[in-house]
Amino acid sequence: MDSFLLSIIIISATGVIGAFIKGKQKDRCFKHFQGKLSHIIRLEKKDIWGVLKIESNCIEVRFTKKHLKNINGKDYNKSNFILYKPEFNSINKLFYFADQLNEEEKLKRNKDLQKLLHPNFIKRLGRKIVIFFNIVKDALLEIAGAVMKKSKMSDSNKDKLIGSFKDNSLNNYAGESYQPIWERYIGKLVILEQIIDEKKQEYVGVLKEYSANYILLFDVYYITENKPQKADIIFPRNNSIIRHAVNSK
Repeated sequence: MDSFLLSIIIISATGVIGAFIKGKQKDRCFKHFQGKLSHIIRLEKKDIWGVLKIESNCIEVRFTKKHLKNINGKDYNKSNFILYKPEFNSINKLFYFADQLNEEEKLKRNKDLQKLLHPNFIKRLGRKIVIFFNIVKDALLEIAGAVMKKSKMSDSNKDKLIGSFKDNSLNNYAGESYQPIWERYIGKLVILEQIIDEKKQEYVGVLKEYSANYILLFDVYYITENKPQKADIIFPRNNSIIRHAVNSK
């Protein structure tokens, strides 16, 4: 079979499978906030808070208090707020306060932390499978790119085809833009830098998870109203990065 045709078949098949799974896949970081009373801080927009229901293409925030709105002279009680995927880039950070959990929720949270610090064989295997898919994806892209250069297809069509593969690949299904250095520090204390409007803010916490678009830190001491509280926080990767590891005292 012609190598160019084979590349097209591989790209198309992987893209179709990836697109199907991607449509059902929830972000790896967001999933940790499912059903939790959380607070979403948005850039230049009103903050929202409530119990989160995570979907693959949106976040539903279910209000815990009345939100009255008058429309055409009649009052309505808004029960929720739906933040759609194209609006995710407005998220500054997303957090919930661990100090506010009840005893049952604290026990569950501590179990999650122990699993993070001491993953079992299945957890380790699952993560290796995710990494494997990312490596396969990169290899396929490299092969396809080399074949495309030799083809007679126009440059714009080449870019569209490769771009479609990237958008719908199994890398996105895995929900991870693989960072080998970060893998070493899962479950370890790190310092994260977030830069907004050219101002840098640092946060210290345990690296719990990361995805293609977000970083989740566990046990961050977050100051609100001049009072430090323990929180789990999700940061967008477009303005945040893990800069340092922290040695235990």
